Amino acid sequence: MLARLLNQTYEGNEGKFTNSDWQTITFVNNHIYRHKVLRINYTTYDVHCAQDSLNPRTHTDVMVLSHEDKDEDPHPYWYTQIIGVFHAQVWHMGPRSKSTDVQWMDFLWVWWFGHDLNYQAGWNAKRLYRLGFLHPEDSGGAFGFLDPNEVICRIHLIPTFAYGRTSDILTPSIARQPHENNEDWVFYYVNMCMKVNHVLIDYS
Repeated sequence: MLARLLNQTYEGNEGKFTNSDWQTITFVNNHIYRHKVLRINYTTYDVHCAQDSLNPRTHTDVMVLSHEDKDEDPHPYWYTQIIGVFHAQVWHMGPRSKSTDVQWMDFLWVWWFGHDLNYQAGWNAKRLYRLGFLHPEDSGGAFGFLDPNEVICRIHLIPTFAYGRTSDILTPSIARQPHENNEDWVFYYVNMCMKVNHVLIDYS
């Protein structure tokens, strides 16, 4: 959120800020508000307007543009699961502030997927890309916050049933839904699609 307030381009990281930078941002009344639904408007293949309805319970998975180094020939997208949909009213002060008005800011709490680099996939391999949740102990960026405007569209992930489920990725956590019994699928396949979006959050 601080990076957005400073008009910094999103590059997939949390940014580098000092304690003084953090002290310039205040949540009005110390409140963060949680919502049930995120709606994404997109253009269909036959150039019609349609809408995805996302929520942390049943339609959770989305993709954003990749921000890997250009010389590494990266996959064009990153994939993540929505844990929560929020907004806050934020007051930003200090010499780098762009506005002293209270600003309404929407944000998502997400758990990132990583590509299975030992699995050959894509058009040439004639196989769907395979993902798994990033392990918090292996990656400091397993969890993060995301501007809803970065979301391209909802994605359809297919559990790789042959590998089953595991509780080793994450200890019991509110990042999971109760019906998941603190387990996750080891891998998922990405069912390929493409849409163009516009974001709406349901505040009801």
